[in-house]
Amino acid sequence: MEEIELRNNIHPTAILEGDIRMGSRNTIGPHVVLRGNISMGDDNVLRAGVCIENNVTIGHQNQFYPYSSIGSLGEMGAKGDRFIEEGGVVIADEVTIREYVCIHSPVYTYETRISSKVYIMNKSYVAHDCIIGEGVVLSAGVLLAGRVEVGEYANLGLGVTVHQRMHIGANAMIGMQGVVTRDIIPYALVAGNPVRILRFNRLAAERKEIEEKYISEMESLFYTGHFKKHEGYNPVLEEIRSFIEAHPDCLLKWK
Repeated sequence: MEEIELRNNIHPTAILEGDIRMGSRNTIGPHVVLRGNISMGDDNVLRAGVCIENNVTIGHQNQFYPYSSIGSLGEMGAKGDRFIEEGGVVIADEVTIREYVCIHSPVYTYETRISSKVYIMNKSYVAHDCIIGEGVVLSAGVLLAGRVEVGEYANLGLGVTVHQRMHIGANAMIGMQGVVTRDIIPYALVAGNPVRILRFNRLAAERKEIEEKYISEMESLFYTGHFKKHEGYNPVLEEIRSFIEAHPDCLLKWK
């Protein structure tokens, strides 16, 4: 512990119990609780009251804001909360976790994963066994039930609720207060309760530097829904077709 303290800035009121391993230049704020089997890289900042417990692996340059909770047992209600001894929460690099965010340990698999450059806003909930892809944004109050998978650079608006076992495609956008009960194809902009497809997410395609001819083509296809009938190559279309093949019950109904 003395060696850890020499390399890191640990507030005297913080509680560290168990097998705690840290790299260098981490800041552990007042009343932080680290309890269990916890591994942390370099340059992480844990602000006041952060609670991290059980099995958690944290990469580099992550920001944890006050009173976020990471690694508690997955909630199972009447089934009884469970814990997989070999499983845990994995948080990659450059992740921002804002105030009162809750991320639970896995129940059915070995990992609840938050990939790099994810931004999770205040009071959001990431349930057991969720997989969050790189660059995803979860706005304030987003609720993800168990085993949800969110593809890279998807953006979920304020108060979005996602049913368990749903898959949200890469670069999709879900409007605020949307309720997701079907898998969402990549690049779809959806909203409502339950959500319906409104249009193609042009902004996401532009950020990915997709050629304009492909973007214009996808805008037309999103109004017809004829993804399988269309001939010719389009990188976005290929991604959507692969998603539909993997998740044949995905949402394809328009507004």
